Amino acid sequence: MSISLFNNCLDRITSKIYNICYENYKGLTKNPRWLLMRKIARFKIGRAIVMYFLKPSAKLDFNDTNSCFPDLNVDEVVNYLKTEGIYLGIQLPENIVQEIVEFAYSTLCYGNRKTDMGFFYHKKEHAQTKLGKNFIIGSYFNTGLLCPAIKKLQNEPTLLAIAAAFLHAEPKHQGNLMWWSFSGNATYLEQSQAAQLFHYDLDDYGCVKFFFYLTDVDDGSGPHVCVRGSHNHKKWSHLWLRKRETDEDIVNYYGSESLVKICGKAGLGFVEDPLCFHKGITPTHQDRLILQIEFARNDYGMQHDLRPAFLLKCI
Repeated sequence: MSISLFNNCLDRITSKIYNICYENYKGLTKNPRWLLMRKIARFKIGRAIVMYFLKPSAKLDFNDTNSCFPDLNVDEVVNYLKTEGIYLGIQLPENIVQEIVEFAYSTLCYGNRKTDMGFFYHKKEHAQTKLGKNFIIGSYFNTGLLCPAIKKLQNEPTLLAIAAAFLHAEPKHQGNLMWWSFSGNATYLEQSQAAQLFHYDLDDYGCVKFFFYLTDVDDGSGPHVCVRGSHNHKKWSHLWLRKRETDEDIVNYYGSESLVKICGKAGLGFVEDPLCFHKGITPTHQDRLILQIEFARNDYGMQHDLRPAFLLKCI
């Protein structure tokens, strides 16, 4: 076995052990109910049993007179979500894109999600040099509190209507994530930590995520990839040994035709059942800025981007 192959295998084993230990530690210390859900929700029968005992909410009506997405057909979106696992074609208005991008440029982001590594985007190189390390991603915290445009999207009536119809319940806002994916090379461990390898999310027994590109995205700037239909069926190893999966394994099982690579201009949005396998490709020549807004049946307090101000420090 070559040294590079050995190191790659070691990285995968190390990553798997770390993820299992960290998940169990975080769940036991912060929210055991969340940890229990993570064990049950990976299995379709487990989700079905829990959902059977959860009474569906009455049909919810949302005032869509001030919707940012007046042309979206809620039923059409939900049907695509249930069958394909993803729906493309949501377009964020240009003024909202501009407001969020201006917020991103004027607000500290945090290298590799570390609250003590804050820097302004245009000073990334200086921050990396000062610390002697490279950043794979730069995340923002408290986005709904600090950016009115993002706060508006949390309460956007059409997005709420889609989430309610898909979840058959009043949607709970689980949180926002906004981050830069920086261009350059990344190790297997760095890709794993930055969600740049195929995985699926277990945030609740039923949840839905809306994504919006805030920069133009092409093949070289980190397009999101979703495996169509993978929310409805997985092989047993994907369920029992949940981990980051290789491209080869995903293509061999689902077929290359199932991979949906999403490229488009700033403002392009899409909605996804996060039980689908998905990843963001590591950018090679241009950084990518993306916003995620998540709704679920339950809010475990584990997915939000809220951090106390005293923890947030500039480099």
